Amino acid sequence: MLFLKLARKKLLEALKEFPEYSFYTPKKEGERVLLKETSPDGLPEDLRFERSTASAKELLFPQAETMFYFLRYKPSQKPVLDEGKRLILGLRPCDAHGIQALEANFLKVEPIDPYFKRRRENTLLVTVACLEFEDNCFCDSLGSGPDRLNGADAIIYDLNDAVGVLSNNEIISQRLKDYAFQIQEVRGEDEVEKGSLPQRTVEPLPILSPEEYLSLILEEKLWDKISSTCLGCASCTYLCPTCYCFDIQDINYGPAGKRIRTYDSCMFNLYTLEASGHNPRPTLKERWRQRFLHKFSYIPYLHGILGCTGCGRCIEVCPAGIDMREVIKDVAKFPR
Repeated sequence: MLFLKLARKKLLEALKEFPEYSFYTPKKEGERVLLKETSPDGLPEDLRFERSTASAKELLFPQAETMFYFLRYKPSQKPVLDEGKRLILGLRPCDAHGIQALEANFLKVEPIDPYFKRRRENTLLVTVACLEFEDNCFCDSLGSGPDRLNGADAIIYDLNDAVGVLSNNEIISQRLKDYAFQIQEVRGEDEVEKGSLPQRTVEPLPILSPEEYLSLILEEKLWDKISSTCLGCASCTYLCPTCYCFDIQDINYGPAGKRIRTYDSCMFNLYTLEASGHNPRPTLKERWRQRFLHKFSYIPYLHGILGCTGCGRCIEVCPAGIDMREVIKDVAKFPR
């Protein structure tokens, strides 16, 4: 792991050393901040970006993608893999945490997902340490923070008259070396200079163990209360950095067709509806239980990381005003 100090202008010059990569950065369009393709020449001189409305998962796990094309009565065709190289710059540490959760699901459990695997192999994730907290973010209440690497390939720290780049990627390290005025080999991210980081006093949220959460699975009164105001719109799951439910459909055009994968949500009634007509999660009570336990019990148990990044997007987008921080507290204080 390398820590490199560069003059801000030198970093902007160094970013031109990635000609084979398409650059994506957060850009304001109307009321939304979208991850849009840009040029290294079009980067802001201060390298400051607003947090994107949606998470970075859309570039690695698109909302809709073609898996392969086929001809009727012919063997299945090879997967259609995205070979494009991308450098995503300006993400927040919570976005990198979300990518870690996707990697755990798509890359560390058999069968390996070839679509996600190829995109991740061809993508450089470069985050920027937060200079201020968002109104609804709460990563620090979950034991993380606005300065964490969280599995990104590199993170940029604002050092006022310079920038610090902590790189965990050989490609990034080699291409920035010649532009740095100081290079330091480090063993961990706590050994580096991080500049002025946002500070606030917060009370840690009461996170239980996966087993304690699982013990509440049959507590209907709890899940009734939590789901009572939910509309089931699934906006939270579509924007959540760690949600990865999907549906697969075949679309036919006469003798030819294609198989596509699209986002789905455990908050929808149809998600678990069986061909027999039976639905094991018939109401929002069961669906909310699934969503919560997936993030705070199943993912931590299986992969050792929280399935919630604390980004606060679900709070901002919820038309019913449901606040995940309050849900965590309600679950923790429920009698066990």
